[in-house]
Amino acid sequence: MTAAENTTNRAIVIARPSSLPSFASFAVSEPSQPVPAVTPAEEHLLSDAMVPARRESFARGRAAAHAALRSLSLDHGPILTGPGREPLWPQGAAGAISHAAGFGVALVAPTADTDGVGVDLEQLCLTPALWDHVPRPEERTWLERLEPAEREAALLALFSAKESVFKAFFPRVGFFFGFDKAAFSPTARGFVGRLVDGLDRDYPSHRTFAVTSDWYGDLVLTAVVLPKTIDPHGEPRR
Repeated sequence: MTAAENTTNRAIVIARPSSLPSFASFAVSEPSQPVPAVTPAEEHLLSDAMVPARRESFARGRAAAHAALRSLSLDHGPILTGPGREPLWPQGAAGAISHAAGFGVALVAPTADTDGVGVDLEQLCLTPALWDHVPRPEERTWLERLEPAEREAALLALFSAKESVFKAFFPRVGFFFGFDKAAFSPTARGFVGRLVDGLDRDYPSHRTFAVTSDWYGDLVLTAVVLPKTIDPHGEPRR
C-alpha cells in the first residue's frame, strides 16, 4: 500500500450494511486506529516470517471479531483457527472475518438465529484473472451487458459475494468448493444467490439467499446472513 493509498483509505468510513438483520453484529477496525493487540494464543498462530502488513491485517480482523462478539455477549476467549485456517468461533456464534486496504471487518450472529454468515472486503484493482475463474456462464451473460468500467466493479463485487458465501457455508459442508458452486443474479442491493450441485441438503438449488453489496470509495463490502432452517416439525434445525 502506498502512502497516498493509505491516506485515502484513512478517510473512508465503512458503515454497517443497513439491510443486515438486527440480531447480527458488525464491527470494523480502521487503519486510522492504532494497531490492536491480539491475545497470546492468537499470537501463536502467526509465523515469525509473516510481514508486518500481514500481521496488522490479522490483528485488525481479530479486533473486529472480538468487538462483534462482545456486542452479543459471546466474546469468551481467543479466536483460533481450524485445519482449513478458518476462524473457530465460540459456541453459539457464527461468524466471518475479512480484511483489505488496512481495514478489518467481522460479522457475527447467534447460531439460534442463522444457519451461517459471511463477509468479505475487497479493493478495486485490475484483475483480469477474475474473468477466467469467477463467473459462471449465466453470470457472464449479465456482466457482458455492462460498460467496461461498470463490468470491472460488478465482477469484483461478484467475486466478493462468492467469498462471503463460501465463508457462510464452509462450516456447514466442511470442505472447500469452487466459484462455480454458487450462482448469482444482480439485485438493487447486491445479489440473490443459490447453491448448485447439492452442496448442502438444506439449500437445494431452488432455495435462494440474499447477499448485500456496498461500495465505500474503491472498497466493496459484501455480506450474507443465512436464514435459520426450520425442520418439517416447525423447529429450528440444529
